[in-house]
Amino acid sequence: MSARGWLVRYRWENRFVPEEERKLTRLERGSDMSRIFAFTDGVFAIAITLLILQIDVPTSASSGSDLWHQIGDESGNLFAFALSFVVIGFFWIGSHRLMRQINEFDRGLMILNIAYLGLVVIVPFTSQLIGEYGRYFVAIAFYAGNLALIAILSYFLKQHILKNHLEIPGYEWDLRLSGKSDLFNAAMFIGVLPFAYFFSTWALLLWFGNRWDPYQRKRERIYDEAEQKATVA
Repeated sequence: MSARGWLVRYRWENRFVPEEERKLTRLERGSDMSRIFAFTDGVFAIAITLLILQIDVPTSASSGSDLWHQIGDESGNLFAFALSFVVIGFFWIGSHRLMRQINEFDRGLMILNIAYLGLVVIVPFTSQLIGEYGRYFVAIAFYAGNLALIAILSYFLKQHILKNHLEIPGYEWDLRLSGKSDLFNAAMFIGVLPFAYFFSTWALLLWFGNRWDPYQRKRERIYDEAEQKATVA
């Protein structure tokens, strides 16, 4: 349809809408991000708090050695708690940085963010799976898949922001590199599964290799060079 055709259609569809209402902006789009920030931080806080609930405190220890034995029985849950605490913490850092790069929101961004947070809330469940059944590959696959989906949703969030120009001008390059970093992390989460088949939950420690994410390191290098230039100037 030509531009003239679209104009005629628009005028026809809005012929009965008062002029005052036509000037109203969509309520699903705006620049006040405070409620989205608060909701996102609240969900992360709840998810990271729920992790500790999977660990049972010994209640019937008859001696110090018996207490140590019962604490040892919780080693799987303690490992899952520590790993998931770090993982959710890094996801929160990434989300916090992303929110500071957004200039305004729209309906699509809110829906994607809710889906993203929905996957974050599942982490305490999948974390408990590897705490209780880490010897089974299925439990590890569920956990790794959960984290990979979070990273993929983070990528789509950034693509939506760029496509709809919701970012603060000047941060486009950062969002593109961060999106590539999300895909790298998702690949790492899934990539350890063959090792997990043989080494169970210990293979998950390979995820700390994400620290050498080339896209993240490139982002840091660009910011460091900009700070050095600013200091010299």
